[in-house]
Amino acid sequence: MRFHRSPLLAALFLSSVVVLFSLAASAQDATSIPKDAPRAEGERSDFKRVALVINPLAIGIGRYSIQGEYLPMPHHAITLNPFFAHIPVTVSLNGQDVDAGSLNGFGGELGYRFYTGTKGANGFFVGPSLLFASYSQSSGNADASKSKSSDSFLNYGAALDIGGQAVIGPGIVVGGGFGLQYTKTSEDINTDNLNLASAVVAGGGVRPRFLFALGYSF
Repeated sequence: MRFHRSPLLAALFLSSVVVLFSLAASAQDATSIPKDAPRAEGERSDFKRVALVINPLAIGIGRYSIQGEYLPMPHHAITLNPFFAHIPVTVSLNGQDVDAGSLNGFGGELGYRFYTGTKGANGFFVGPSLLFASYSQSSGNADASKSKSSDSFLNYGAALDIGGQAVIGPGIVVGGGFGLQYTKTSEDINTDNLNLASAVVAGGGVRPRFLFALGYSF
């Protein structure tokens, strides 16, 4: 399998910068409850229960999604992230990248996050999630696509993420983080010489995750 280090290093650097920025911003969030706090115990007057965010890093590899977060009470969030994926597949043959079509599919993540902040989806966070997706392959070069053993398969597993997120001004959300995911596929697929994005989807196993959140909270 060929690992393209430049995109990985760029994602790592960007995520690190965003985490530092978001944590610095969320540090301004006072942990004490204002005197004019609402009736609910431990809830601020500016507490925002819902956040909708996108991950531009995922768009870069062909995954399009929007994550919704709902906080029934301070610090505790339920997350739902449906997505559509269109991931180009290339195979390295004789030192050249050959078009092998694309992986297309739908899926989602359902998870939980604990936030240290009191504004809503802000502060340090940590949380697990369950992953499920169904993919099919559209063929490109016929010879190259023979490296795949099936035209369709399921991908499922779990992940654990940590990071930081801030709610700025009227409700702008910015954040980032890292995580690890373990996924398994319903078919045994040969990922030798596949490009990194398609190998991650088709090969399963333990993989790193890079998070970069932009969105709005209300």
